[in-house]
Amino acid sequence: MKCASAAYASLCLLIAILMPPSVRAEQVVFSEIMYHPSGELPEFIEAQNLTATPFDIALWELDGGVDYRFPYFGEAQATDSCLKAFERIVLTGVEPSVFREAYGLPEAIRVFGPWEGKLSDDGERVTLKDKNGVKRCAVRYNDRDIWPVAADGAGHALVLKDDSLAIDDYRAWGVSPGPGGTPGNPEPAQPEEPNPNPSVDLTVGIPFIEYGDRWDFHDGDSDLGTTWRETNW
Repeated sequence: MKCASAAYASLCLLIAILMPPSVRAEQVVFSEIMYHPSGELPEFIEAQNLTATPFDIALWELDGGVDYRFPYFGEAQATDSCLKAFERIVLTGVEPSVFREAYGLPEAIRVFGPWEGKLSDDGERVTLKDKNGVKRCAVRYNDRDIWPVAADGAGHALVLKDDSLAIDDYRAWGVSPGPGGTPGNPEPAQPEEPNPNPSVDLTVGIPFIEYGDRWDFHDGDSDLGTTWRETNW
């Protein structure tokens, strides 16, 4: 009996070693945070559904430095309460119409607000909970040390660059390429770095032979006649 228990424990340990643990902790995440915008642009938090499964976000709550409770919606707006598959929504401290005008967002991107409070410029924890109080995601952002400083007053937003990590991991975050961020939209794809072939100098073009070119002489400036065309090597 003891041998069987030991064998089972060894098998569990082997499975744990060979199967890497899943590091994704959330299905709904904060994907962009504008906590210190430049000029008169309003703050915002972007939330994203990473799955193909819709979520009923009625009465969900955002808390931390800012507080917002999603509406009940009601039967007439039942479909509005769904965070659709892979959808991004925006939460902000101003009226949605004001936010749309400030950032030039279309009606297709849903904006919720205004929230109460203000995001701290020095960093803080922000949490999203469902209507039962279950934490869906949380992150403690910061403006110093290992966190990107370009998001602190330079107009850039914190952007979730790697959603395979738990979003409370600083390594998952970077900054938006341009000021203002991209609320409600994915980050623009970056051009790939060219990988030149070291055997070819691409700065002068790719060498090739055109039809009609005459190759009658070699480097020694000697007339080779027509023997070079023959195939008897």
